[in-house]
Amino acid sequence: MSVSGIGSSVVKEYAALYNNQAVASRHKAEEVKASAKTDSVVKTRQREEAVPVYTERTSQSGNLAQQDRATTFPIPSIIAKYEKYMKVIDEHYAKVNEENKKFDNPSKHIWDKYYNTKSPYYVKGLTQREREICAESEKRVLNGLPAAVNSYDPIIQKTFGGGIMHDEEWNDEVRNGINDSINQLFEENGIVIPEGADLQLRVDPYEYKIHASGVDEALARQIEEVLNRGNNGRYLYEHLRWCNPANNGFEQPKQYLYDTAYQEKAVMWHFVNDMTGLDMRELENRDGVIYTPDGRNLWDVVTERYNEKLANGEIDALPMSALHENYQVYVKEGWDKEDERGLTIGYKDGGLYDIDTEHGYGPNQREWLEDTKVRHDQYWNNYRKEREETLRREKATPTAYEKWLDEQMAYTDEVLSELGNSTYGKSGTLLSQPNLKAMQKLLDYAVSNGRVVPLTKEVLHLPGREVTKRGFNVKA
Repeated sequence: MSVSGIGSSVVKEYAALYNNQAVASRHKAEEVKASAKTDSVVKTRQREEAVPVYTERTSQSGNLAQQDRATTFPIPSIIAKYEKYMKVIDEHYAKVNEENKKFDNPSKHIWDKYYNTKSPYYVKGLTQREREICAESEKRVLNGLPAAVNSYDPIIQKTFGGGIMHDEEWNDEVRNGINDSINQLFEENGIVIPEGADLQLRVDPYEYKIHASGVDEALARQIEEVLNRGNNGRYLYEHLRWCNPANNGFEQPKQYLYDTAYQEKAVMWHFVNDMTGLDMRELENRDGVIYTPDGRNLWDVVTERYNEKLANGEIDALPMSALHENYQVYVKEGWDKEDERGLTIGYKDGGLYDIDTEHGYGPNQREWLEDTKVRHDQYWNNYRKEREETLRREKATPTAYEKWLDEQMAYTDEVLSELGNSTYGKSGTLLSQPNLKAMQKLLDYAVSNGRVVPLTKEVLHLPGREVTKRGFNVKA
């Protein structure tokens, strides 16, 4: 079901934000890829500011926190992979920031450390790119902001021996965690999958319930009872969305095409459900109005609850008019439950495998993934070799600051020479008409470098203590 017009585009934007794809895709787009040389900064979820991610807000609620205690599957979000990098970065720059604040001018000290080769605090052994990363991170922390996470940060390189792992590697790590959790749950609950059985696990896009098939009905119900704990279904669904082969340039299985087309409907269902706790598929739809069990207009209840959450800071502002426009489509056309919708993954011989693709994370589907890992390792090996060459080249080349300093010294010498030649005769006697133009140049240079402060009205009216010296009243 599609919605035309401006409302549709706004709702689609909200849909992306709601299901975490927008934030994650922003990270994905900004991430430092091992296959390309780039200085792009990789930000983490904590670094995103003023992004109205609805699910990030609701995930902090007590209800979901309660559910999380029963969750055994790992968090699949690509953003979560940055946590270990964030921890190292935050600890390092917090410690450095304390040292920087011991100086009278911390900002100048940071600049001196990375650009002033004459400073006793100058840090050696860094490339120009690394200096810029470190200086920017330290300035951010000094100003109360978190440091960005960058693959080329010397701290990341030193701690992890390379850049931030690719999304594909993270998906593989999550898949291994889900595999281990499922096998452990089966073992703890006495569930034995018959040899050769091809178990299918489908997650619906609404309640995130895991539905089992491919085994007898009694065993399927037992499997569902064991797996549908906490946020397992939601995490499995999100993980499968990240495992879409199309994300890596391969053919997209049909189930992902259906899932993409279904997202607007799923987003609307989740929004209404989170606001009211009601399943709009089950409510009475009469004369252009969906009614709650107590006879109220459902959208009125949704709006009231949204305003309450907004006032309490539990949710960011959302495009309610566009959402209402989309909502009206479902009111007009009714709601087809389509119970078989969702994403499916297979389980066979103790492990999960992706459906209808040769480019997944299961057995006999991983050749592409292994090639990616090899390219990743090769990139960072080459980077380390190139880095040493860059250090040697930059060491032999004056820095921008050194060039600037040499230019300023040359200019000063030129002005002094001109001033001296114009002011004094060959015999050393003072000429009556000094070169005022040269003197003005020298004065301008001194003022621009803070060596001389012009005597302005503001300076003359500075507060001070008036004292008498040699018959004159002066301000001290």
